[in-house]
Amino acid sequence: MSSQLLQVYRLFRSQRRLLVAMTKRELRYRYAGTGGGVLWSFAQPMATILVYWLVFSVGLKVQPVKDVPFIVVYVAGFLPWMLFSETLSASSGSVTGNPHLVKKIAFPTELLPVIQLMTGLTVHAGMLVLFMVLLAANGIAPSLYNLQFLYYLAGLMVFNMGLSWFVAALNVLHRDAGQVLALLLQMWFWLTPIVWPLEMLPEAGQRLIRLNPMLYVVQGYRNSFVLHRPFWEDLSAGVVYWAVAGCVFCLGWLFFSRVKAEFVDAL
Repeated sequence: MSSQLLQVYRLFRSQRRLLVAMTKRELRYRYAGTGGGVLWSFAQPMATILVYWLVFSVGLKVQPVKDVPFIVVYVAGFLPWMLFSETLSASSGSVTGNPHLVKKIAFPTELLPVIQLMTGLTVHAGMLVLFMVLLAANGIAPSLYNLQFLYYLAGLMVFNMGLSWFVAALNVLHRDAGQVLALLLQMWFWLTPIVWPLEMLPEAGQRLIRLNPMLYVVQGYRNSFVLHRPFWEDLSAGVVYWAVAGCVFCLGWLFFSRVKAEFVDAL
């Protein structure tokens, strides 16, 4: 595992300028020819948030969680999920969508999923700014606990990157992988306590849901921005999460590295 981490570090260090340049290129390419440009990246998540607010807060009149409005609790969990799911979806087609780069011998194809993550982080930063405005509008003052989100974001990036390498490579070999991923992400969303509270389940159900790695990140964002709980409050959950995320990261890198020689023929 340590040798794989060293390989990744050396790649990122040597190609950092290329990563920045291609991330900028990806942002321009996604919204080329549109009047709204990058603003369209915020339109879909904002529309989703609005729909859930209308359904649960206005329609069903869901009660606040510990005196915090439903919409605030929901958005706190939705933001990391949005980064996770959109990056994973984009990464699944990152290799198949760039055959001209893959066929260049000198181009490090491992960077293609990384570029999708960096693009997603740009949008994530903008959404966090809007979220801070939402917090202020609901009387929740800034706190030093807010900075904890960087810890959970780092954990999310490690877990996400491993899965992104895996699905990017798998989609080259089996083109149905992208469609299967979309279905799995839909189910994964509803198996993560984003819209509904974990406490609504019996103890046995809660134990099963706690096996979901995204629960740790979603709850972490809520602890950082809404509940103001320290990340060391549940050290055992943190140790388990980082062990899983580290394994996924290394296995994803290893799988991508092993099969990338087949990309040119598959494309």
